[in-house]
Amino acid sequence: MSSNTPLVSIIIPTFNRAHLLAETLDSVLSQTYQNWECIVVDDGSTDHTVVLMENFCTKDDRFQYHKRPMDRLPGGNAARNYGFEMSKGAFIQWFDSDDIMLPNYLKNRIEKIRDTIDIVICSGSIIDNAKSISRTYNLPEKVNLYKDYALWQFEIYTPSVLFRRDFLSNDLFDETIQRGQETEFFTRIFFNSKNTKYCIVNEPLFYYRKHTEAKTEQGKRYRRNYRNNLTYILKSNFDRALILKDHQLITFYYKRLVKQFFKSLDNKHYQNSHEILKYLLGKLEPRKFVVKSKLIFFGSAYFLFGYRHSIRKNLLNMAVKHFK
Repeated sequence: MSSNTPLVSIIIPTFNRAHLLAETLDSVLSQTYQNWECIVVDDGSTDHTVVLMENFCTKDDRFQYHKRPMDRLPGGNAARNYGFEMSKGAFIQWFDSDDIMLPNYLKNRIEKIRDTIDIVICSGSIIDNAKSISRTYNLPEKVNLYKDYALWQFEIYTPSVLFRRDFLSNDLFDETIQRGQETEFFTRIFFNSKNTKYCIVNEPLFYYRKHTEAKTEQGKRYRRNYRNNLTYILKSNFDRALILKDHQLITFYYKRLVKQFFKSLDNKHYQNSHEILKYLLGKLEPRKFVVKSKLIFFGSAYFLFGYRHSIRKNLLNMAVKHFK
């Protein structure tokens, strides 16, 4: 293939989704852009994924099937990273095993590639389990990749972004995180690449499936490991906000950390709440004794006495200008 048709590596982690994966792989086969390899990495499936993948690999040798090595942590992140290590493409497209590519998903973004472009981002449509479109979202032409995404003002998902391989280097997914993986990945990579050259294709080119029942059920449970992951992500972005000295970002992540602090206390997850309080105290300017005292007092008073409304209000309204 010529330089105008570079190889695109499509990397798909999967776990017990054989009932959905076939449709995803059929959508890969339907691409109008033909120079691709599709690497499926199995994260330990116990359904008929193996048989399904044998059929697809026999049908088209552009498909590859790998199992996550046993010495790698279980989870989609390790599978994504292992797929990257197995890939050969000049461009990388991570995709999920329950989502669907529209026919021009690759073509309409590859056409935008120039020597200076590292990232091409497209919009998509959200579908439910019955494949009904609940909404299609639009993307602005110009954004601050880090800030707008970190403020939840720029809607992208893992399938949204096509990466130049050289841009990624070894800056991949954090394999220790079980929840909020794409948020952690995108905020980190966008912040570390402030001069990234990107292009936005404001055209829905994929279907992103949201499993409403699973999300609703997960929302009812307080899972400590997930909350630990969220605290890590919030702290990381608060650190970045302080580096940027961006008042809007500082306010946004301070308030989310405080809400996380209360949520942890409500669920007797004291290790997490103590970690957040200690972290915020450490970020205050050394001479802000009064502010530190208030933070300690309101945090402790909530724990001891449960004056929920007034204490929440006081903590949320603390002036963020006191942070470094």
